[in-house]
Amino acid sequence: MNRTILACVNSLLLVAAALLVVPVAVAGDDAVTEDVLVMNDGRELHGTIIEERPDAIVFQVVDAASGIRTKVTYFRSEIAEIHEDIVREAVAETKQPTRRRVSTSEPEDEPVRTFGARRADAGNENLPSFYIVPMKGQMGTDVNTDVYKDMVDDIRDHDPDILVIEMECFDEADMLYSLVGREEQGLTDFDEFRKLINLFHDELGDIRQVMWVKDSVGVSSTVALAWDELYMAPQARLGGLVKLQEIGFEKWADDDVRGKMTAAFMSWVKGFLEYGGYSLMLADAMVRPQYTLSGRWQGREVIWTLDTDGDYIVDDSDEETAEFRAKSAEDLCISDGTVENLDDLALLLGMREYRVLDGGGETMFEDYQESWRRTLENCKTWLLDYEQFLGWANGEDTLKYLGQAKGRLEKVLAAIERYNAVEVRLGMEAGIRKFDLITLIEQLKERIRALRQANRGAGRGGGGRGIGGGGGG
Repeated sequence: MNRTILACVNSLLLVAAALLVVPVAVAGDDAVTEDVLVMNDGRELHGTIIEERPDAIVFQVVDAASGIRTKVTYFRSEIAEIHEDIVREAVAETKQPTRRRVSTSEPEDEPVRTFGARRADAGNENLPSFYIVPMKGQMGTDVNTDVYKDMVDDIRDHDPDILVIEMECFDEADMLYSLVGREEQGLTDFDEFRKLINLFHDELGDIRQVMWVKDSVGVSSTVALAWDELYMAPQARLGGLVKLQEIGFEKWADDDVRGKMTAAFMSWVKGFLEYGGYSLMLADAMVRPQYTLSGRWQGREVIWTLDTDGDYIVDDSDEETAEFRAKSAEDLCISDGTVENLDDLALLLGMREYRVLDGGGETMFEDYQESWRRTLENCKTWLLDYEQFLGWANGEDTLKYLGQAKGRLEKVLAAIERYNAVEVRLGMEAGIRKFDLITLIEQLKERIRALRQANRGAGRGGGGRGIGGGGGG
């Protein structure tokens, strides 16, 4: 792939240099016919075929004014059509005097010709269409199935030819913090990524999908490898989980539990790579720091091994996981190419023109991200209120403040039921999960119920004060 792209670039540079010297290219001063090459990008080159090789054409163009001849070699893979011995238009034109055409109207702008792909108007339905799907921020919170479930209908309504998934996630801790704590919950969190991948491959599997990695470090890289068409930005990383202690495998004290949980975790990661058709060796190398990684070429395929015996060593450290840069990922057939923008991507996908649909994906993602983060801050405030109300729940105000404390917890519970991202972050920052909230709310309900019963009993006795006595909540 690299050799083909390099050859294309070199030939384009040679053509550009030739055209600077040759403003009008003809076969020769006296020649009546000329040869014409029609290139894959639509250019027509006029001149004379000097030599035909199995893989290339040597082509000569002549400056009509100076007579300078320039030879350029074009690969046959760059040429769409070859026309030989065509009567030169310049000869036909010399039979009659030329006249300059005078127009009284404003001249029309000449279309700008490019040698790459060009983004056109979104309303031109004759062109292939892109729908942009952002995956940016923290995995498991910003990148969460909640937002993409809402996006599915919009994607279907716009019916794109290609989904372009823009990956830009470099939160090294990602969502794996919970693996350090409660083991079962950690795997529940990681299952979120499985659901995310299944959403795209199952519910949108009939639409062509391209993963464009702008930067990725952490679990996002294993998610990106669930797509078989993968491109990277020039400065992008495709890095695994960073250090062993951040993953949490070794923090499980029980050997049996640690072995089972690690096996379950790795089976999911390897399942992601199977989706994309990548070697499962990459899963171990990008997730488990104790493994090194090297590769060797077998024909046009890279054979990966978890050691340093290969021809190309990617990772020789037993303390950090493997990481690929854009160039090495392309060289080693992990990436299909390096693209700086959508024009580059369209060109490598074989398109000269394309359009980006005015879909709601990017707006929906931004709105979701802002909304769940705002809700998270509200939850933090409600949890502080809960602690404060519990402290005030004594004497005649016991029922009043217990009711208000319960109300705050119910707000938090409603928030995490709406946004899974909020539960994830509360679990990370405060150690609070949905189950914990439900338990605390039920305990408060039971306490409030007992106080009210006690108060009613005291009233029937006609005498002393009840335990509470304040207003209910």
